[in-house]
Amino acid sequence: MSILGVVRCVLAPFVGLVVFVVSVMALEAVGHAVYPPPPDIVALSTAHGDAMISGDPERYEEASLALNPAMEAWLTTAPIGPLLAVVIAWVGGGLLGSLAAAAVASAGRMWFSLLIGAVDVLGIIMVTDQFAHPMWMPILGIGGVIVVSVAVGRFMSPRRSDPVPD
Repeated sequence: MSILGVVRCVLAPFVGLVVFVVSVMALEAVGHAVYPPPPDIVALSTAHGDAMISGDPERYEEASLALNPAMEAWLTTAPIGPLLAVVIAWVGGGLLGSLAAAAVASAGRMWFSLLIGAVDVLGIIMVTDQFAHPMWMPILGIGGVIVVSVAVGRFMSPRRSDPVPD
């Protein structure tokens, strides 16, 4: 493998992760534009984010304690549209991140695609552990991410042709 090939393989996971994170954020923003969250959730989320940015652990803990029950209460009564938009963001981010990682890599495209998919699955597990989501959300999200990561890896991997008999 050439130096350029090694550099591409080193960069592939980083590019894939950046594309994955930006894609999930963008797709969730579209989902929020179509299905705006309730104003109290927006206010609590903003306070939570501000506390995280400030680096004040006490303020962050207070914000978390207020946000978590409000989110869980909303998730139990939320219509299917905004919940499905979140699942689409999870799977779409995994798809685009896997595509980016596999496109940058010079070899091992399946592995890079699966790596981004694994990070996405871990993120889904973490967020659904933080707030009690309806069970169908992580099932669809994790299943969808596995399918798209494998499909991208297969699609982006070089095809091996069978030897032609003499």
